[in-house]
Amino acid sequence: MCQVLIGINNRITANVDLLVRRPPVISDNSTRSVVASENESVELGNVLQIANIRKEDRGTYYCIAENQVGRGARRNINVEVEFAPVVKATRPRVYQALQYDMDLECHVEAYPPAAITWIHKQEAIVNNQHYRVSQFATADEYTDTTLRVLSIEKRQFGNYTCMATNKLGQSSARVELIETTTPVCPPACGTLTYSAAHTPSPSVLAILALFAAIFLRI
Repeated sequence: MCQVLIGINNRITANVDLLVRRPPVISDNSTRSVVASENESVELGNVLQIANIRKEDRGTYYCIAENQVGRGARRNINVEVEFAPVVKATRPRVYQALQYDMDLECHVEAYPPAAITWIHKQEAIVNNQHYRVSQFATADEYTDTTLRVLSIEKRQFGNYTCMATNKLGQSSARVELIETTTPVCPPACGTLTYSAAHTPSPSVLAILALFAAIFLRI
């Protein structure tokens, strides 16, 4: 209410609207994380709805309130989407000669992270004198796995399966190891390092014999 005195006993009174400008405030000031499974409906904050959420929808969502008075208030919600594994063979077919090493590789995308198994002739492969398995997680949902076949024997050629499993499902990819007469580099570049069973080729032996003959004549 506003009053204006225009005389001893005379005043004017009127109602005045007062507009107070203030910066925005977000009442829910928590920073949260939400975990959902694929194809579920998710509701975030006030109010963003994601129907049939997919793994591509995962990430950080920001709620931003702005006006002309002050800097915008900002809150974020991290959304993680659980999904069944997706497996891809980096090279579905690889070639190598007998007694050389070769790497078989596959890429796994899954959340929660998947348990990964390599299988050959219906048997799970473990680290031993014939095989070496390695896995590298590049992010929460990405894993690269490599199966190195050591000093390849005839029986080790054929199909290998890279299988990934988590609580939401299972997926696999196949890699075929094929015999060739010419060593493939890499990983056969350092053959003497990898394969103790490797013997010098006939051409190498011929060169050594030639050098020995020249040395004996001197």
